[in-house]
Amino acid sequence: MSLLTAACASGHGRRGGYIEYIRPDQRPPGVGESAASDSLWGMPEESDRGDGIAEYRRSDLEQLVQRFVPTLVLPKADHVKLEGRRYQMIPTNINLVTDTLRLDLIRASPYVFQDSIDIALTDLQPDTLVALTTRALEYESDPSLMVAWYFNWPGARVSEWWEAYLEFRTGPDSIAWAEPTVYAHPFIDAAGRVVIQYWYFYPFNDFMANHEGDWEHVNVVLSPDQQEVAEVHYYFHHRSVVLPQGEYLPEISDGTHPVVYVGGRMYNVLDFPTRILAREHNEGSHGTYPFPGEWESAAGLGHPESVHKADDDSLRVVQHHQFKVVLTPEPNRIDYVTHPEVLQDWLSFVIPVRWGFPSAPSLGSTVGADVGNRSPFGPAYNSAWNRTAPGMEYSIYRVRKIPTLRSLFEDLLQPWYYLYIFRTPRYVDDIRSGQDRRELERLGLVPRGGWGERAFGSPNLGISFAAPLGDFGELYDTSFGFLIWRNLWAKLRFGAIEILGGYQRFERKEEPGGAMFVYPITGSVAIRAPDALFRPYATIGGGLYGWEWRERVAEGGPQLVESGWDLGWTASAGIEYYLRTGVALDVGLRYHSTAGPGDAVGIEDGNLNFLALWIGHLIRF
Repeated sequence: MSLLTAACASGHGRRGGYIEYIRPDQRPPGVGESAASDSLWGMPEESDRGDGIAEYRRSDLEQLVQRFVPTLVLPKADHVKLEGRRYQMIPTNINLVTDTLRLDLIRASPYVFQDSIDIALTDLQPDTLVALTTRALEYESDPSLMVAWYFNWPGARVSEWWEAYLEFRTGPDSIAWAEPTVYAHPFIDAAGRVVIQYWYFYPFNDFMANHEGDWEHVNVVLSPDQQEVAEVHYYFHHRSVVLPQGEYLPEISDGTHPVVYVGGRMYNVLDFPTRILAREHNEGSHGTYPFPGEWESAAGLGHPESVHKADDDSLRVVQHHQFKVVLTPEPNRIDYVTHPEVLQDWLSFVIPVRWGFPSAPSLGSTVGADVGNRSPFGPAYNSAWNRTAPGMEYSIYRVRKIPTLRSLFEDLLQPWYYLYIFRTPRYVDDIRSGQDRRELERLGLVPRGGWGERAFGSPNLGISFAAPLGDFGELYDTSFGFLIWRNLWAKLRFGAIEILGGYQRFERKEEPGGAMFVYPITGSVAIRAPDALFRPYATIGGGLYGWEWRERVAEGGPQLVESGWDLGWTASAGIEYYLRTGVALDVGLRYHSTAGPGDAVGIEDGNLNFLALWIGHLIRF
């Protein structure tokens, strides 16, 4: 506490609103090393620098991590301009942003924000750094005062973040800011393979969810002789792709350097207004992807993310040989007690500190949820540290590329998807591949089948045709419905039971005109094929049919109106074409039959018989 009191000289300002939904005394645990670490790093006591890397292993490890550095293809709009010159955001050396540590002091009772202090780390002596580290690693809260630790990026919103980034890229340290840096951390996995994690730090994330500080990474798994790439693990939005995966292989340049495509843009209805009004780019999640294209359900709330190829834009391609590669040790092997000077290089990796102001302005700030607006902790406090994919917070993405013609066709069938239309290639998460259906249902990754299935269907984002039959067809025209014009249909499915409701309007052929409305409420038994891309079904049932007859007495004059209810029956056959998990194009042909107004309105056989073609969507939940 004496260290914090002594440092409390500046930095007042009530920026502590985040404490209402982020507990300042909570942090994730650091991830330890494997039992085989000594065989990789050597004996810790053989490290002259105190970083746990034995001197007889250092040169070999530096050469090893240099040999497999990936090439990055950066996003299109993740840059700032000045006088026609573009400054692409690149992975940055952390020393450029870790000179000052911000501590927010929060009183525990009453629970209020008290003060902020800035600690200039470059001014502290090694012994003071040790005391600071010891305090940061304590897993015990003071009874009266809690402390939130973070490195603060200038500005409070995206437009200000970009202004600060431009100042740094064009300022006195512009050469250092223009040098791409990657932090390479090798480890040995449970199978005895050598895996190199390449960690990239970006000063901030300008995506649909914005936050200061952004750590992203990719794993390169080596062959047993450590001469080739055996696997590459890509991470994005709590998802992961492992390649090779069937026919999908990692893209490798110069024999040993994976090519990684950095995300990306998430289009939605607020995209352009946000870009214009808030001066945000909405492109730069910095997730690591194996291929350019549209990645379905990759981003938050199931949104796709657009990842772009290089298009001969040299500023967006960071070749492997351009990186400054920093061999990154195991934090828990660092002997900062014997070698306190080592903290001048590795303090930020050792302590549990956020890499940005705890929470950026966001909807999540008002609802108390993390929607991507919170700054991350460092790599060693990420659940993927020293672990391969998939992992605890990184579920597997079983990549499948949709053929171009099929992709374009499916785009037309999804009206809610028109912002993304005709963007190819398209990749989807093939969750059915190689998995037990019951396990997927238990995990909530696919909708329940059989009697547990729940679904809602309607042509209200599609079309419907209804053709009157028999004597009904002699007097009334075929009815065409588009969206909710001339029709309003919906059905609910509970297992093998289907409930249908709605109405269809039929125009009278003869002058002066009129209409017949038919609106059934029916229950049916549904028989469905097993889940697949195409899923046939059939139903039969019955219920109440309401009808309303309207006929004009004269052109433009009043109408005669009569209505009633009768029992009727219905049967249907159709097919569901699954555009994505739980969302299908539903094409069904349904027959309806009920009594109606009969001879009183000129329908000699007395019945309202008609066929209805339904082209809409079914959503399972």
